[in-house]
Amino acid sequence: MMQHKSITGHQIAVGGSDRFEDRMKRIAMSYRSDAAVKAASDSPWLTLRVEPGREKAVKNLLDNDRIEALVPMRKGPELRRRGRVIPAVMIPVMACYVLVRCRVTDRALIGLKSFDHVRDVLGGCASPRLVSAEEVNVFKEKAEEGAYDYERPQVQFKRGERVRISEGPFAAHFGDIVSCRAEAKGDAVVEVTFFAMKIPAVIPLALLEKV
Repeated sequence: MMQHKSITGHQIAVGGSDRFEDRMKRIAMSYRSDAAVKAASDSPWLTLRVEPGREKAVKNLLDNDRIEALVPMRKGPELRRRGRVIPAVMIPVMACYVLVRCRVTDRALIGLKSFDHVRDVLGGCASPRLVSAEEVNVFKEKAEEGAYDYERPQVQFKRGERVRISEGPFAAHFGDIVSCRAEAKGDAVVEVTFFAMKIPAVIPLALLEKV
C-alpha cells in the first residue's frame, strides 16, 4: 500500500504580530491620500454611510486628512425635563451620512472606507451614488436657513404612505413611511427604494413629498 506522508506547516498570518487584516488595513489607509486629491468646485459629491452618532467624528477625521467633507446641520428637538425647556442643539440633517468630494477612483473609495466609523459608500464602490454640486449647495443653504429644523411644522404624513425624497443623498428616490410623529414635526423612518433594495433611513419630514 502507498504510504501518505504527513504534511506539516504554519498557518499564514495567524497568531503573529502582523495579521492579514492588519496588512490590508494599512494598505487601505495608504490610499487616503488619493481621496485627498481635490476635485473641481462643480464636481459631484459621494455619500458615506457611517455609524449612528458618528457623523461629526467622521467629518473631523476626514478634515484632518485634508479630505473635503460636509455634514449639513439643523436645530434638533427641544427637550422638556421637569417642567423646563432645554434649548435645541445642532444635529446632522441626515443621520448616518456624510458627504465627501474627491476624485472618484477605486483607490480613493478604498481609502474612504478605511476611516473609523465608516460603514460603506452609498451605492457601493462599483457604482457609487453621486450627488451634483448644485444639489448639495441647495441642500446646504436650506439647512443653514433652518428649513430642516426639527421643530419646524411640516406636511403631515402617515404610516405606509408612499413618498418622494426631494433633497439630500436620496434625492429623487421613493420610499414608504415606516413611522413618524403625528404632529407633523421632526423625522420619519422611511424605507427607501435604492438600487432595487429597501434601505431604512431617518429622514426629516421637510425632505419628503407626497406621491
